[in-house]
Amino acid sequence: MTGGGTVPTSLRRELARTLTLISGVWLLAVFLVMAFGIRHEVDDLLDDALQESAEVLWGTLVLHGPDLHREQGPVLPAPPHDERLVWQILEGDGGRVLLRSHKAPAVALLDRFERGPLDTPTHWRVYALRLPESQRFLVVGQPRFERLESRYEVIALVGASGLVVGGICAVWLRRRVMALMQELQALSRQIQAYDPMQPITNLPVAQRQEFVQVRDAVHDLGRRLARRIESEQAFAAHAAHALRTPLAGVDAQLAMALREVGSTAQPRIARSREALARLKRVITALLTLFRSQADLDLQPIDLPRLIAHLPVEGLQVHVLQDQPLRADANLLAAVLSNLLDNAARYGAHNCWVRAAHEGGGQFLSVRDDGPGVEPQQRAGLQALVDREAGEGFAGLGLQLAAVVARAHGGRLVLDAAESGFALTLHLGTGTPDAGPGQKS
Repeated sequence: MTGGGTVPTSLRRELARTLTLISGVWLLAVFLVMAFGIRHEVDDLLDDALQESAEVLWGTLVLHGPDLHREQGPVLPAPPHDERLVWQILEGDGGRVLLRSHKAPAVALLDRFERGPLDTPTHWRVYALRLPESQRFLVVGQPRFERLESRYEVIALVGASGLVVGGICAVWLRRRVMALMQELQALSRQIQAYDPMQPITNLPVAQRQEFVQVRDAVHDLGRRLARRIESEQAFAAHAAHALRTPLAGVDAQLAMALREVGSTAQPRIARSREALARLKRVITALLTLFRSQADLDLQPIDLPRLIAHLPVEGLQVHVLQDQPLRADANLLAAVLSNLLDNAARYGAHNCWVRAAHEGGGQFLSVRDDGPGVEPQQRAGLQALVDREAGEGFAGLGLQLAAVVARAHGGRLVLDAAESGFALTLHLGTGTPDAGPGQKS
């Protein structure tokens, strides 16, 4: 989700929806245009056929008309067939039928002569020509329902073909767009895996012209970030190393002063040495934060022995381990040193540290009997340590634990506890490829 709580729209779905809508509108528009054009073209063709049939019959009747009427009677015989066009020879304004085709109605199609294709009230489409005899005229007709049937058959055939071809093209175009979106998603995954501090994760050469600028912009940003991070790490590491020597000298001077001064000043010097030891642990943690970006030195860790070298005054540490953890001992020592020191400073008297292997992963849980935190505060701290960008401040001990857990391919989880403060470091599987900084 975005910062405003709204779900961002999917470009892939939006393209698919837009493409489907445009394809549907395009197919509908093409179908309507085709139907309109076919309707007029079919009507013109049928009218032309009607006119040409009338003209052919007119020529035949001019040559043989009188003999036909006298020899054959009012109905001209014909072999059995489906007569699409009928004709009549009419006489006078009343339209008396003198001769007609075998399927033509006995009633006149026209009661008076009108030239040209026209529709009759009896649902016929007719074309009339006047014969040389001034009172007689020829009428060729076609039922209008047959014309409509022919028109819609052509519209249905051409429309269905157009819809099928258009649908195939729309599906092909949709799949093509989806394939291009797959390339965009692949670029997104490559950018997500890109780490400017790890050259092996550099983006591959762009295969699309539109991706070249994106790749170059990401690489340029990565180079600038890498230079800035390297500069900050070098400065912090140099400052921390520069402080360790004078701090060691101050501690040595305080140790000598502790033996030489009187009993009244000794407690104050002892407290000064405790504060100095805490400052040294902070500096060690800072160095560890930067070293966690390098390759891990995974090895089996005897947790009781490790904690035995991390004495914290005023805190009783209880250790439970079913089998050794496989982790970086220096990083884990820095984490535990800070967590135990925090527990003692916040009033805890006992702390339980447990190492376990469950479900193919390894875990290190720490719980104390201090005041703990409220559920809402714990949720806020969890959100802070989950942010790899380091936004906000969750305390050096928690941030260090979160960084080390991620370096091992895991995560820091702040656990709910009835009393005290509890957390669990998920340390991955303990295999050489568990952390992001591992060598292959």
